[in-house]
Amino acid sequence: MKILLLTLLLVLLCSTQVLTLRCYTCQGENCKVETVCQDTAQYCKTYSRGDDISRTCEEICVADDFTTCCESDLCET
Repeated sequence: MKILLLTLLLVLLCSTQVLTLRCYTCQGENCKVETVCQDTAQYCKTYSRGDDISRTCEEICVADDFTTCCESDLCET
């Protein structure tokens, strides 16, 4: 019985999937670096105004004329 319970526990632990968002972020001039975000991040945020661009993982994102927000993996184009 203990072996059955231990096996069941092991299967449950292995089947648990942690869903973390993946976004493009910037490293220097390269803004297509695939990054696994922290568990708390819900959005991929891209700010672009002229030559100024930044890409980050964010818990909260408010879109405006220069900022876009998306909620799926690698959704920034």
